[in-house]
Amino acid sequence: MAYLIGMGSRDVRLTAVLRDSAGNPLPGRSISFEYKQSAATTWTSAGSADTDASGAASVTVTVDAPGTYDFRASFAGDDEYDAAVAEVTNYAVRDRTVITLTVAPL
Repeated sequence: MAYLIGMGSRDVRLTAVLRDSAGNPLPGRSISFEYKQSAATTWTSAGSADTDASGAASVTVTVDAPGTYDFRASFAGDDEYDAAVAEVTNYAVRDRTVITLTVAPL
């Protein structure tokens, strides 16, 4: 999931949820986040965060300009669980619009 806020450059909230094969949340695990413009080949780190009690970890990343982006969250694995990666590709980060309404008596 990603939520957009901001103007010009855009802030994007990335949230990943880590669960075991039975669907149970995995708290206290580190999730790394990355992003890139969809046409690019190089990923940029968006930071990392530890999962909470519900298995969720979030970061906010600022992209330079509206466009199409790819986002990735990864768990490196540990002694108990395998590594995992999730991606969202071709996500349209759009520029904000403003509408003005004027009311005048006739």
